[in-house]
Amino acid sequence: MTEFVKTVLRAKEEMSPSNILLLTESKKLMENLSEDLDEVPLTIFTQSPALSSFFNKNNVDIQKINSSPAVGLDVLDQAKELVLSCVAKGLIYEDDHVMVVVSTDIQTILCFDMKELGIVNLRKEIEDKIDLELLEKIFELGTKIVREGKEGFPAGALFIIGDMNRVLNRTTESVQNPLEGQADDKNNIKHEENWNTIKEFAMLDGALILDKFGNPVAAGRYVIFKDDSDIRVQDGLGGRHLAASYITDKTDAVAMVVASEGIIRIYNDGQNIYEVDVV
Repeated sequence: MTEFVKTVLRAKEEMSPSNILLLTESKKLMENLSEDLDEVPLTIFTQSPALSSFFNKNNVDIQKINSSPAVGLDVLDQAKELVLSCVAKGLIYEDDHVMVVVSTDIQTILCFDMKELGIVNLRKEIEDKIDLELLEKIFELGTKIVREGKEGFPAGALFIIGDMNRVLNRTTESVQNPLEGQADDKNNIKHEENWNTIKEFAMLDGALILDKFGNPVAAGRYVIFKDDSDIRVQDGLGGRHLAASYITDKTDAVAMVVASEGIIRIYNDGQNIYEVDVV
């Protein structure tokens, strides 16, 4: 047994987690931990889901990731995104005490109570409006926009999701709608093969409007402000944040602002309910 496995087992005894998340490509580590942690739900994130053939235990769940674990400290950002994914998929909940085990070119163990993280409150805030798994996909695309930018320059975006008819009535075209006439599900954001196309729509001036199923409906929409609101946003935040606050105050939509400096903020009922730095 490796020293790291011993360290994980000691941490498990001390922390008594209700769930353990493992991010690694080490087959041996997966096998060892699946044997030694058989009484705790274990979710393994790997690029090789075929390894699931090694696990016939009810407590082990294999989740495929699309790329190898990140290098160096960037893997911590990846681990953070996987926690978001687990919440979206209903694998972990508010009362869970979670241990995240990372073994790549670095090895680390993180332990925390889910109720202390804003993401759990996020589920409570929006679950009656849109699917959190849909929001997770939009979040992933927002992260892609931040990290890739546009033609080498930083870029941002505004996504408005749900309550489509009322949102369209409170927005106006800044450009001719490039999505007009397309089939509803042609560019669904849940399918990653559509992301490069949707990314271009999202970076147009104005907002990208999606229905509650994740289908892009309109791009380049400006929010119409009326004299019926005293919406304010935090000093230093710009027009996208004001638009997100206003439109979610006046409709049942949820909005996500992707700021070019790397902060993603989510708005509901006119309020910023969640934010995270993805750079």
